This record gives sequence, structure tokens and C-alpha cells, in this order.
Amino acid sequence: MLDLSDFVTKANRLYTLPDICLQLNSLVNNDEASVDDIAQLVRYDPALTFRVLKLANSALYSRRGNISTIEDAILKIGTNELCNIALATSAALIFKGAGRNKIELTDYWQHSVSCAILAKEIFFIKSGSKNGSMFVAGLLHNIGFLVVLERLPYYMVKLADIVGEEHKERGFEYKALGVTFSQISSELLKRWNLADELVDVVSNQYTPELSEAYPLQCQCMKAAIIIADHIYETKKVTSFNALQELTIMRQLELDKKQLQTIIDKSLHDVKSIVKIIQG
Repeated sequence: MLDLSDFVTKANRLYTLPDICLQLNSLVNNDEASVDDIAQLVRYDPALTFRVLKLANSALYSRRGNISTIEDAILKIGTNELCNIALATSAALIFKGAGRNKIELTDYWQHSVSCAILAKEIFFIKSGSKNGSMFVAGLLHNIGFLVVLERLPYYMVKLADIVGEEHKERGFEYKALGVTFSQISSELLKRWNLADELVDVVSNQYTPELSEAYPLQCQCMKAAIIIADHIYETKKVTSFNALQELTIMRQLELDKKQLQTIIDKSLHDVKSIVKIIQG
């Protein structure tokens, strides 16, 4: 059985966010920081600048695709969204090769990006607010799985065991490991000193009823995972009626038209977003 704290401590030595992301997060939360301060920090890393501008110009954030500078990105999508983009692309690169000898990573990232897009869109439908943290949470909701694949070569598990309609029972890994993939994921985000919202949503992605501070965000994440599972194998939804009958969908009161809209967006954007976040 794994000791969660010890396992994540060791994992964190290998999978650590770049200092620039931590500095950016600090600046964004500093009321005295200016647009120029934030832009100058991002420009310090040309590769990060490139990824940020590519994602800011994607269909996920910009309809016109005319963001050409970091200052433009800040003015058009905001400092919080900029920070979320930097965090998402940087975190994805940290895990770029993790688990590559055991699973098809493109499939893993397509599922994770689908969750990210769906979570962001569902939350917008339900709250009327744009929240880039939902995209980050969706993207990183299952990084604990990649950590296990990379750090425990003896543990045999397939991607199909955790995603898709035929996945095993949630938390099946607990019997063998003593911890769950979501526990590892949320604990690693906590070690990165990320926002409480992100940690809570990842921790309670299957149990929104346990979240005291962010129940709606957790509900949206659970729904996003279910929908992504539903479309994983066939790249489409085969039964909207089946989806609408699920408890979480009834709780969120998502109708067929809303489901169709967010699923179409996910299917349209996922491949291009995967290419951007993988660098």
C-alpha cells in the first residue's frame, strides 16, 4: 500500500511546475502588479509566450484569433485566464512523456482536454461566469494516473480501465494501492500551491456532494467526465437520452440542446488544443 504523502512528495521532485508559473500566479494575485509586470514575466520565457498566444488565439478563447502580444492577451482574456493558460500548458508539458510505454498518450490527452473544455462550458451555462480554473481542473483531473504509470512499473492498468463507457468502477485502484488516482492528483496540485478551488474540484470530481465551497464546480466536473467517457470510444454521443437520465445531468438540468452544443464544441476543438498543450 502506498503512503499518499510520501508518494506525492517523491513525485513532486520529478513533476514540479516551472518557477515562472509560480511567479506568475503570485503576480496575478498581487493587486499592485501592472499589465506590464505580468507581460514582462511571461515574455521572459519565449516558449511559454508562444504557447500562451497559441491557446489564447484558439477557438477556446478567441473567435477572431487576433491576439498578437501578451498585452493583448491580458486585455482581451484577463490576467486570471492568462495565468490559467500558462499553468495548463506548462503542466501538460511536465507530463508529456509520462506513461508513454504503457498507454497511448494522445488518447489520454484527448480525453483530458475534452473534460477541460466540457467542464468550462458546462460551468458557463450553469453560472453565466467564465472560469478558466475549470479548464485547468479538467485538464489535470487525472494526472495521478500518469504518475502511477510512471512511478510504479509493476502496477498493470490500461487507459480503458479509467476512461470510456466500459471503465472499471471508480476508485478500483484503491484496493491495490491504498490511494486513488484523484487523491494523488489533488495532493500534487496542493503541493504546487495552486488555488483551493482547483484542489477541491479535482479532489471531489466524483463526489461533488462532499464539497462545501465549490459544489457547482464539482458537479460540472463530474458531468464533464461522464460526457467525455461517453464519447471517448466513438468520438460522438450515441444517446442523449441516456445521458439526460443520469443523476448528475438531472441535477444540473442540462437539456438536449445544451448537451449538443457543448459536445459539438468539444469535438471541434479537442485535437487542436491537444497539439498546443503538448508543445
